[in-house]
Amino acid sequence: MFPATPRLRSAAARRQLHAATLLTASALALTACAGSSGSSGSRGGGGGKSDGGTILVGEIAGTTGAYGTTGQAMVNAGQLAIDDINAAGGVLGKKLSFQWYNDNASATTSSQLFRKLVSAGAVAIAGSGDTGPTTAAESDRAKIPNIGAVDDGGLTVYPNGPDKPPYAWVFDTGLNTFAWGGAIAKYALEHCKGLAVLHDPSSYGLGGEAGIKMVYEAGGKKLALDEAITENWSTGATVGLKSEINKIKQSGADCVDVWLTPQDQASFVQEAKSLGVKLTVFGNDETDADATFSDLAKDDADGVISALLTTEVHPNAKLTEFQQRYQQRFNVASTPFAEATYDAMLMLRDAIKSANSTKAADLQKAFNAITDFDGLTGRLSFTEQKHTTIGVEQLTMVKFNKTTKKWEPLS
Repeated sequence: MFPATPRLRSAAARRQLHAATLLTASALALTACAGSSGSSGSRGGGGGKSDGGTILVGEIAGTTGAYGTTGQAMVNAGQLAIDDINAAGGVLGKKLSFQWYNDNASATTSSQLFRKLVSAGAVAIAGSGDTGPTTAAESDRAKIPNIGAVDDGGLTVYPNGPDKPPYAWVFDTGLNTFAWGGAIAKYALEHCKGLAVLHDPSSYGLGGEAGIKMVYEAGGKKLALDEAITENWSTGATVGLKSEINKIKQSGADCVDVWLTPQDQASFVQEAKSLGVKLTVFGNDETDADATFSDLAKDDADGVISALLTTEVHPNAKLTEFQQRYQQRFNVASTPFAEATYDAMLMLRDAIKSANSTKAADLQKAFNAITDFDGLTGRLSFTEQKHTTIGVEQLTMVKFNKTTKKWEPLS
């Protein structure tokens, strides 16, 4: 059985996860940052609520901390999608309202927020990118769809492994750790004498590790080193990695996958250079999602390899138009997490239309029947067994070029 813990690092945070399961809706005392929009799309501070004239959609995202840029991209795209749907007339004759909260990478807060949104009448809740195992478990308990980037798929959606049933109420359009781990492992098998893996001990890091190990085991190979690293996601503070670099050197590995935060990935490549240790460094789905890693690592990011959605490498007119609108509205470049969230909101719209209903059971059935949806991240489908949309076949291996400051496809 695969464990599925949220992106939380300290012992206190792990204790919070246990405490979260004991909370009731009446115990909510929320201080998280929040935003909302009504049918007009205007920003506001109050809580949205489904009523006779509107349909409430919720979102939980870590907009602060180590993955704050990812969380903010998810919120931005959620708002943009809701506004686009409303501008086109809404759905079932109603406009959508949007309520989002920052969980600050806390399982306790995330659980409270999820229950708050359920009590407010949300028909579906997107996220969380940081505490996906919590929102996945809450969706299973409440029997309400949890959509979008839910902790990057993988073990969060399939807690018992990819061949076992997924969470029945989670429909993940985000970047999939199984896919990224698998793509990186396939490349490493062909180009590395030995591969070391440094990963965080959550469902995010363990999902990437699982994707890598499945490919290596199928190829009859073992990892040279497999180390879990405890990080601080709530602040993004870096951890010391000198001892791990020395362990990698002693293991004989010439390649390493640093499946950690962009901050710790940058710290790793800088530390390795200062020690004179030459390694081929691989990343994860966050490494090239935005400029956080490359801006921190600067020239030391040169040559780092990861995988990227092929739609990002070769964008079509539809994606390019979205990226331009996103840039104009939010004054920042779009990311795959923004695009995955936008896709999820439009899939929700289609599910409501198809079901002619906003009842949770009807939406679950409609999501399981979505086939070949024309999304920004590709052609997307769900079945009762398939609850992640991104696979290895949708990825292209890329390498960072310090001269062009771009991730360029590997031939």
